[in-house]
Amino acid sequence: MTSLLIAAAVVASQSVFVEAARAGTARYADQSVAIADGYRRIGRDFPAMGEHWIRISLVFDGKVDPSRPEVLNYGVIDGTPRLLGVGYAVPLLKGEIAPAEPAGRAAWHDHFRTIEDETVVPHHHHWGQPGSGPRLAMLHAWIWTPNSHGMFAADNWTLPYLRLGFVPHETAPSSVARALALASGGRAYFEMAVDTALEGVAVDRKLIASAFDRAQVAVEGALRERRARTLADATAGKLAGIWTEMWAAIDAAAGSEAIHRVMHLPVR
Repeated sequence: MTSLLIAAAVVASQSVFVEAARAGTARYADQSVAIADGYRRIGRDFPAMGEHWIRISLVFDGKVDPSRPEVLNYGVIDGTPRLLGVGYAVPLLKGEIAPAEPAGRAAWHDHFRTIEDETVVPHHHHWGQPGSGPRLAMLHAWIWTPNSHGMFAADNWTLPYLRLGFVPHETAPSSVARALALASGGRAYFEMAVDTALEGVAVDRKLIASAFDRAQVAVEGALRERRARTLADATAGKLAGIWTEMWAAIDAAAGSEAIHRVMHLPVR
């Protein structure tokens, strides 16, 4: 078992946990306060996570305290860094498991690689077992931004909507949010995921780049005539179709020998 000091607010209830987390991090709405307290950005800006700002001294303090998260997630909204959520990080040795609090062990995901590797691999987060080697277990809590998949889900696909000034579409498929990410800075991450999955495979990279080009232009065109902050159902349907067509082109470029490498990418 993991030897941790669990704050009382963690074990009391999720509502108490969230209340403590919000009370402890409200001041970090001003990013300069977070920087003064020792938080520093690591890695890239993820389409569905934003930027990770980490306070290393808290990672190894042996505590899980909702009011003092190891990680803050920021995203640029309307030209200003906005605090979106927080993250809790617990170093684990072989044989150790993540805490059950505050949302169950399944809500925690594990990082096994270097920081640089974690920003480029197709599977950004994994779930480890007690027999796994040393790793960093992490729990996201989207306490400052709604998440249709749950407050403690690892990804938050409302972010592409927010970055573009839209109200998140509650019933639209996830492909719509992913398509929106092409127009809000996410393309580089998607391309990197595909490149990593197809590493060492002889494929026509120009065809793949063209697929991304066409999709991004099509998404931007579909959004050009926006008249409200709510995404119309017809536009959402068009975006979903653009996303599907893009992956069909990427699959064709990968060919029958390598298509399995991209078929199950979580960014699809």
